[in-house]
Amino acid sequence: MLWCQRGVLLVLCPLACLAALPCPPGCCCPRPGFLVLCESLGLRSLPRSVPLSTSGLSVARNQLCNVDHLLRPFSSLQELSLSHNLLARFPRGLPSRLESLLLQENRITYITSGALRHLGNLTLLDLEDNRIRAIQPGALLGLSKLQVLTLKGNRLTSLPLNLPSSLTHLDLSENCISVLDLPSLSALVNLQVLRINSNCLRSVPESAFDRLPRLRSVDLANNLWACECEILYLYRWLLSGRPRTATDLVCTEPVHLVHHLLLNLSVFTICPRVLRPNESSHQLDLNSPLEGEQETLAAKPTGQSANKKDLGSSARRESQESTVGLKSRALLNYYSLETLTYEACLSLNKTQTVSPPPLKNTTPTPPIETQKGRDNVTGRTPKYNATLAEGTQSLLSTNTDVVRPTRSTQRVMLHGSAVVVSLLVVLCALVILLMLLVLLLLRKILSRQQSVAPLDVGSGG
Repeated sequence: MLWCQRGVLLVLCPLACLAALPCPPGCCCPRPGFLVLCESLGLRSLPRSVPLSTSGLSVARNQLCNVDHLLRPFSSLQELSLSHNLLARFPRGLPSRLESLLLQENRITYITSGALRHLGNLTLLDLEDNRIRAIQPGALLGLSKLQVLTLKGNRLTSLPLNLPSSLTHLDLSENCISVLDLPSLSALVNLQVLRINSNCLRSVPESAFDRLPRLRSVDLANNLWACECEILYLYRWLLSGRPRTATDLVCTEPVHLVHHLLLNLSVFTICPRVLRPNESSHQLDLNSPLEGEQETLAAKPTGQSANKKDLGSSARRESQESTVGLKSRALLNYYSLETLTYEACLSLNKTQTVSPPPLKNTTPTPPIETQKGRDNVTGRTPKYNATLAEGTQSLLSTNTDVVRPTRSTQRVMLHGSAVVVSLLVVLCALVILLMLLVLLLLRKILSRQQSVAPLDVGSGG
């Protein structure tokens, strides 16, 4: 809005300047005493005779190197533009009533907390295209009314610490930021627009954007995205489609995924070990009891007598069986595999390396979920249109302790039944052939007896 008003004022400036009386030489004063524009004049110092009652001053596109404490007398100043100059540091001694400060395209290299100490009324701060490498922690925290902060085109390597929670628009694009500081980001509860494109981000921390309830637009393009397990949070967050976000994020790592679009990949392509336990900190440990199970085990009495060892061992076996079922259901609920394909499922089954457990006297009964998963794995007819939950259960069934012996037993039973059926068929065929032979013999005997009987009668007469 400020730039639009300034453009209109520049168009009307020549006519207004004719009627303006108290105006510095070479400047334009469309509102004498309120708005003064002294731009592109080659000034090396502030112009003289600027009215102290001025509320808007622009000395952009000049050659100013230092304006420290020179603007303090302008107690009514609310809008100030010092852009496109030669300032090497953030100006000091600015009026405390300032609401808008434009400092883009200067030579500022760092920002100290003292420079902004008395600017609590700022709502807009533009530091685009400077050389800022560092911002002291808490330097911007005192700006409790700041809503728009632009740090585009600088040399920052991390997110500034202790940003004010009043921010609604934050532009950090075209820097060298490689890590997002989660505490500083989560404090921006009013943030609506975030631009962090053209940086060096490889991934986004877990739940980084979940604590920003008003976030509606994010620009994450042109970063060094590593399409590996650490990017799964960002992958699922983009699939949710909640804020308006550019989804054409391109992978730069690993080598076999370079130039691929992130959202064109499946979960298993990004992170092949997503369902393998004990390989990632985000996965559940099958050897540790679940929270509910820990409470149940804690409630059991520990003082078992010597004559109850058999009962205790059977109870432990039952507890282990229920643990397998609970862990399988927990894994199924923990992973949300939106893009699981049948081919990926088969490739994962081929890469599973689970050693079979030692044989025991008693074979535990697998839970219902494990039986369903085993049917999906060893079924005769693979279903390409199987649901996502059934596919996941079939994958989980290969990791349980009870599937391998039961599945081999089932194969032996099926093989034996097939042999028995084939033997019965052969036996029936032999019986039928034997009966046919017997019938043929009886027929020949009967026909021979009929041919001999008339000859005997004729010879007797």
